[in-house]
Amino acid sequence: MGKRLHSLNRQIGALSFVDLRNMRLFRQVADAGGFTAAVDRFGLEKTAISRAVRALEERLDGSLCIRGPKGFALTEYGRQVYAAAAAIEDSVDRARIDLNGAHRNFEGEVRLGITDNCLTNVDAKISDSIERFFKVAPAVRFSASIFAADHLLQAIRDREIHLGIVSADHTVGEHLIAEPIFTERTHLYCCPQDDETAPHLERLRSRGYGVVHRRFVGEGTGRMSRQIDAAWTAEAIGLEAVATLINTGRCVGFLPDHFVAGTRTRRQFTVVPGSEALRITTVFSVVHEKDRVVSQAVSVMRDMLVDTSRRAGTIPVSIRA
Repeated sequence: MGKRLHSLNRQIGALSFVDLRNMRLFRQVADAGGFTAAVDRFGLEKTAISRAVRALEERLDGSLCIRGPKGFALTEYGRQVYAAAAAIEDSVDRARIDLNGAHRNFEGEVRLGITDNCLTNVDAKISDSIERFFKVAPAVRFSASIFAADHLLQAIRDREIHLGIVSADHTVGEHLIAEPIFTERTHLYCCPQDDETAPHLERLRSRGYGVVHRRFVGEGTGRMSRQIDAAWTAEAIGLEAVATLINTGRCVGFLPDHFVAGTRTRRQFTVVPGSEALRITTVFSVVHEKDRVVSQAVSVMRDMLVDTSRRAGTIPVSIRA
């Protein structure tokens, strides 16, 4: 950042609009993990954010970050300023929520993240919920993004999105609240070649079948596939990759039933005989940060996801209120 600044322990006067703007830009740089990353992630201009952070350091009499051969890092003072910037942003959000709530005026932005391959699940009433939301909040800027399950929670932590829809296998951490909205059923599938019958679970090894392990940061269905005795193993990232390997006719692997029903391939998917006890039922939830202040529009979107699922009867019986 050029010359290092050191706190002079003097009182900081009233913050101006420019100060608040620079604090917001500084926070985006910190969230992204560096100036170049902030340019890529938020579409910012590098010279502008460099100038803003430098001005903020001069205004607050302290060095906020270090960047060099070892990478980007916040100073201790920078971490304190970051916390103050977050508190200011939360206070502004809270004030906007109160004002909008007084007029029932839904404005602002809602960013929803959805785990990949939910579209073919008829129990996932996501588009129904969004349709309802559009009717009551037409002025809100709405965006939906598809994430791999492992990346969606990180997007919530990084505040790229307000809400996420993800399976219970990935909803960990006391800082998150998960509200169940639908389930997904998964079986062990194979695609026998034309001149073959489907292999029995107990004869996979003798018939030369491999098993596909889907790689997650968490266990996911991997914990089940690793219990299967097969002749060899293959690894895949993403459902389509799993399905592609199964469709060779030489592998078995776990796939959601709705994905199989909604996919046309050269070979028909068949549940592996003898594997019925390996069926998996996964609960999907709408997830949000426990302590994050969000707009009324975000709260309404979350409530509509839950309410639409409750009306459709897709929330697991043991969880319904």
